[in-house]
Amino acid sequence: MKKIDLGFIQGRMTKTPSKKILQYFPKKNWQKEFHFAKKNKFQFIEYIGERKFNKKNPIWNDRMLSKINKLAKKNNLLNYSFCDDYFISTNIVTYKSLEKYYDKIVKNLSVLSVKIYVLALFEKSKVNKNNLNKFVEIIRIISDKLYKKKIKLAIETNLKSNLIKKLAKLVNKKNFYIVYDTGNRLKKKNFQYSEILNLRKYICHIHLKDKNWNKQNVILGNGAVNFETIFKALKIINYKGKYTFETNRGDEPIKTMCENKDHIMNVIKKL
Repeated sequence: MKKIDLGFIQGRMTKTPSKKILQYFPKKNWQKEFHFAKKNKFQFIEYIGERKFNKKNPIWNDRMLSKINKLAKKNNLLNYSFCDDYFISTNIVTYKSLEKYYDKIVKNLSVLSVKIYVLALFEKSKVNKNNLNKFVEIIRIISDKLYKKKIKLAIETNLKSNLIKKLAKLVNKKNFYIVYDTGNRLKKKNFQYSEILNLRKYICHIHLKDKNWNKQNVILGNGAVNFETIFKALKIINYKGKYTFETNRGDEPIKTMCENKDHIMNVIKKL
């Protein structure tokens, strides 16, 4: 497998107030992570939108968008992807300001030249076989707004493969894809290998994560995810996208993230 581009979710190189917190915008240290990324040879930071709207997050501030661009350029990093968790805690189906929200986010992402918008559809906005049709028009609206700025929509969901294909057919948009999360889609009997082959047409982005059979997010390499077979499958489908570590921080976030990178590179060398 050729050289790959690795990034990490914003905040994963920063200590949190509690070990129970996974997704965390580093209010005081967000600028420092650009330096951490460059120093440890990562190619990008995947920016985040929080479950609870945070007006201090620079993604919402026109002036700070310029700061992000300058930091990325200074540290030779790509502005590549944005992971939006807002609708995990807010029902996207009943959300009345959808168009206004997406007019703003698409405008701001385009300033950063972001290529992939990740929409997490869990909890309050969990899509399943019973409510699938309710999401179709909503996703079409989002897809259209992103498409105008040449941004791919990558939904993050635990839908089964056949339902992902059904949703894709109903939405029928050229920029509709999925994120394949190695931890969230953990299956027994090594099912992930065949799942990746089955979903090859729709995978545009990878979240690297390890979980145990209790669905707990654990330090990469300590869980039940078989990264060897996952990367074999990705090699077969000729996956050309990038990879984001959405991993457990451990006690020393920077050290853990560097170990994550080493672990994945060792897996790839064996292929």
